[in-house]
Amino acid sequence: MSAPSLLSFLDSPIVVGDPDGRAAYVNPAFETRFSVSAESVTGQPLASLFEGGVREAILRAVAEVCTSGKSTRFRLRHTGIGYAGLASPIVAEDARVGFVILLFESATEDERIHALQRAIHDPLEEVRRSLEELLDHTASRNDESGLALAETGAKALGRLRELNEEIGALIGGRAPVPLPPNCFDPARAIRDAAGRLSGAFARAGVGLEVRAPAQLPVALGEAGRLGAALTALLRHRLDACAAAGGSVAIEARSVERAGASSVVIAVIDSAGPSGAMPDPTEPAPDSVRRLVHELGGELRTTSDPIAGRTTDIRLRAPKH
Repeated sequence: MSAPSLLSFLDSPIVVGDPDGRAAYVNPAFETRFSVSAESVTGQPLASLFEGGVREAILRAVAEVCTSGKSTRFRLRHTGIGYAGLASPIVAEDARVGFVILLFESATEDERIHALQRAIHDPLEEVRRSLEELLDHTASRNDESGLALAETGAKALGRLRELNEEIGALIGGRAPVPLPPNCFDPARAIRDAAGRLSGAFARAGVGLEVRAPAQLPVALGEAGRLGAALTALLRHRLDACAAAGGSVAIEARSVERAGASSVVIAVIDSAGPSGAMPDPTEPAPDSVRRLVHELGGELRTTSDPIAGRTTDIRLRAPKH
């Protein structure tokens, strides 16, 4: 470590690590706050410097830094004191990445805001579960008005979850990546729709598998419309598969064709033990067709003796 005396004047704890994940230097503030000596920790694995949740937070931050080569922020608590941490990469001469961790003591107000953001998660999940049950009850009674109200609530809940995640990103010092105008994240809409109906599928004994990647290109339109379309389509497929003993899968991929980009979401019904195949000529519900049309997308259903029935929703992606 070159010129460590410069870091010795800082009152905030600092630890510098080498590319092998070992402590190369700790400043006097770190020695005092964490009750160690520089001589005893130098050359030791980073994990040996910390315990419990502090170790987990530190190691996760270092792993992210060494993988991405970018700084990351995190929070931890040690001996009753809250810290806001900043981990940054240090590139060695052989291009391997080491790190430096700087810990700032958090203000009480910052800690309270962070705690409130975490606490919001549980009631949001309780509302989600309640809405799932409400959607199931209204769908079983063919209560169109009740179903519309429940789906409106589900859309609002999805937006609240997004805002809570954005607040968490801001608290953690991570700038949220803004979406282009009139665009949405289809991967999130797929996960939300599948999560909303997972309980109904489980109760009916019908398998529901999501094979979509964690990230997809953004699509043009409104996330709520895709969520409503997928929800209606999955409910329709649930009824058919429950009778035949089949299962449903959701796949997604990005497609480049003639210079144009699109996102294709496939809802696939697999044959049950009886081997009975779904009817490929059976149209998707009118509500699904209407919502996909409002998104500027295309809807197509095909059937295969082995693959089963596949309903493709093709959405346009913005031009680069």
